Amino acid sequence: MFQRMVAIGLVSCVPLLAEDLVRSFQVDVHSVAPTFEGHFQGVQNGNPLVVDLQNDFGIQKSSTKVGFGMEYQGPRFALEVSAEEQDYQGHNYIQRDVQLNGATFHAGAIVDSTVKLKDYTFNWTIRALKWPQFWIGIDLGARVWDLDMTASAYEPLTTAYVPPVTEKVPLPIPQIGLSTGFDAFDRRVVAKGYFHLLTYKGASYHHAGADLRYFPLRWLGVRVFTDSEKFNVPNGSIKDDLELQLNRQGTGFGVVARF
Repeated sequence: MFQRMVAIGLVSCVPLLAEDLVRSFQVDVHSVAPTFEGHFQGVQNGNPLVVDLQNDFGIQKSSTKVGFGMEYQGPRFALEVSAEEQDYQGHNYIQRDVQLNGATFHAGAIVDSTVKLKDYTFNWTIRALKWPQFWIGIDLGARVWDLDMTASAYEPLTTAYVPPVTEKVPLPIPQIGLSTGFDAFDRRVVAKGYFHLLTYKGASYHHAGADLRYFPLRWLGVRVFTDSEKFNVPNGSIKDDLELQLNRQGTGFGVVARF
């Protein structure tokens, strides 16, 4: 009787063991230098904020820090945590008054600026529909943009100098949407795509991307990914006195360890 119970127990554990074998943790380092553009028009923390990142600051990509990511890919759900940082710099002759954290840079001034963007991601994927090598899931999570803008100016006509002024704009953004993925060649090739959409009181956020990973070794692989975000907040929607529009998109590469 005991042997029969043991045999039944082992047989019932086989599916669980099989599922456990396909679970994996992945740790990666990557680099991505996305384009970043947008504008602010209104009041932030009680001070006027009026600036266009391209037309006023003329920012361009300067440097990018190494990004880090960690994922758990299970049979029923997945978890993703990542962090990235990029720097942008600008040097421009402005055609209008620009306001930043209580300081005004007058039209005709030469402005030097630095924009630092840090973004953090936490995403939980529920794999609602599954096939042997394909799945469709529901994404729930959050993405945080930590944006620092610093600018100084020199006015040639008056020889006035405006010392560096910094404006910090944190942007927490909920992540809600769909994702899909597949694996092939005995999990040597793994891919996923996602689309997140959030609308509220006239404001909208779109986030779409794709990620392809190839593992020449079982435990080591490379990845290429692309990502696009658009954040549009009209005046009077989420913030009563601030309009902002930000676009970010780029392609990155990385190295992945899987265990």
